[in-house]
Amino acid sequence: PTALMVGTGRGAQLGILIKGPEVLESTRRVDTVVLDKTGTVTTGRMELTDVHVAGDTQERLLLRLAGALEHASEHPVARAVTAGAAERLGLAAGELPTPERFENVAGAGVRGTVEGHEVLAGRERLLAEAGVTGLEAVAKLRDDAEAAGRTAVLVAWDGAARGVLAVADAVKETSAEAVRELRSLGLTPVLLTGDNRAVARTVADAVGIAPDAVFAEVLPQDKVDVVRRLQGEGKVVAMVGDGVNDAAALATADLGLAMGTGTDAAIEASDLTLVRGDLRVAADAIRLSRKTLATIKGNLFWAFGYNVAALPLAAAGLLNPMIAGAAMAFSSVFVVTNSLRLRTFT
Repeated sequence: PTALMVGTGRGAQLGILIKGPEVLESTRRVDTVVLDKTGTVTTGRMELTDVHVAGDTQERLLLRLAGALEHASEHPVARAVTAGAAERLGLAAGELPTPERFENVAGAGVRGTVEGHEVLAGRERLLAEAGVTGLEAVAKLRDDAEAAGRTAVLVAWDGAARGVLAVADAVKETSAEAVRELRSLGLTPVLLTGDNRAVARTVADAVGIAPDAVFAEVLPQDKVDVVRRLQGEGKVVAMVGDGVNDAAALATADLGLAMGTGTDAAIEASDLTLVRGDLRVAADAIRLSRKTLATIKGNLFWAFGYNVAALPLAAAGLLNPMIAGAAMAFSSVFVVTNSLRLRTFT
């Protein structure tokens, strides 16, 4: 109990919240760490970088309708589209039209009615399932955006594809260092994202994750399947995420680590909460948990050692009760002192 108290207290000072002692055993056995991309490896603060229109579509109309529709969504890509559209139109985000009959299609995009137009924004699959025409006209625009490492948002209204919005998400400055630290702990980092493969590969290359350890274009409900697949291969999996879509995967993983800058659902589903949005804290959390577990085992070893050594002497009548009492008192002092060494963990 002393080691747990000191370890969790030191963790809180470092921005690491440990939920319970069972977490320590899971941490010791972990050999694979799955990293959600958006908001974990990257900043999650995406920006609208390019606007590509098809045919005679007006750019301002494309921005107005897409920005208004995405304003009803909380997804980082949607926020980037809304902010970028409003800025280019010279408006505040609140001045964009309010969409009607808004619908969020998980893993595909959004749809709704804006100023009398039936608008869709998202992946090609969303537009194709809605029977949108002219997809060939925007396919090349999408391919160019994705080849540049951008996330492409296809926009259509009134049954026709109208253009592509390119959104970029910057990699956190500390993510590459964090991946190196995780590797030094004997962990294999894996990147998990719903973005296209080109974007995923660009981010993986930037932080040092192997191409064969990248899972791209994964739907929110399929993140759990990826974790289970890795577990089925005999791996002990830790999952680091921050969004509502990560909650189920965090709960399924052997060890769930939630970014404190993320959603309440992710935090509730996790075993460890990283108060700061710095991925390096994930490595610190694992090292602290392992150090705390090692201290607990050391305490148990010496505490039992005293008893094992003294029992034969006591049975033979060779142990003075005064010495026995002093030995037990020293055992308690040793356990507390050894546990307090965790306060110096850095």
